[in-house]
Amino acid sequence: MQNILKNNNARGITLLELLVVLGVLAIVATLLTGALAEFRTTSALAEAKSEIIGILRDARSRTIASRNNMQYGVHFDLAENIVALFEGDTYNAVSPSNEIYRLRASRITAIVLGGTSDVIFARLSGTASVSGTIVLSATRDSSKTETITILTSGVVQ
Repeated sequence: MQNILKNNNARGITLLELLVVLGVLAIVATLLTGALAEFRTTSALAEAKSEIIGILRDARSRTIASRNNMQYGVHFDLAENIVALFEGDTYNAVSPSNEIYRLRASRITAIVLGGTSDVIFARLSGTASVSGTIVLSATRDSSKTETITILTSGVVQ
C-alpha cells in the first residue's frame, strides 16, 4: 500500500529562495524611490520656472493693454522667497493690489537685474525697465538650478 501522506514529488519554496526574492524587490524599490525623488525635484523646479515666466508675461500683457491705465511690474524677494505682481511704477509691499506668489519647492538664489529686484514694463511698448536673470534652485537639492532671462525688449525666456 502506498503512503498517501508522503509525496516525494511535491515542490515548494525554500526560505532561502523567498529571502533572495525579497532582497531583489527591496533593491528595485530603493532604486525606484530614488529615481522618483529626483524626478519630483526636477519637475517642481521646472514648474516654478514656468510659474514665474507666466507672472512676468502677465505683468507685461497687463501693461501693454493699459489695464486700469497703469503699468505693471514684478518684484522678487530673496529673503521671503516670493514673487509679487504689482500695479504702478514702484513696488509697495503693503499695497492691497499686489498679487503675491510664494515659491514652495524652489528658492530664488540670485537676482541679477542691475541692482534692483523689480522688473517694470513700459506702457504700450512692453519693454522691461531692466534686463538680467533670476536663478532658481531646488530646495531639496541646491545643485539643481533653472535660470530665467529677462530681455530689455520685455521678452522672458
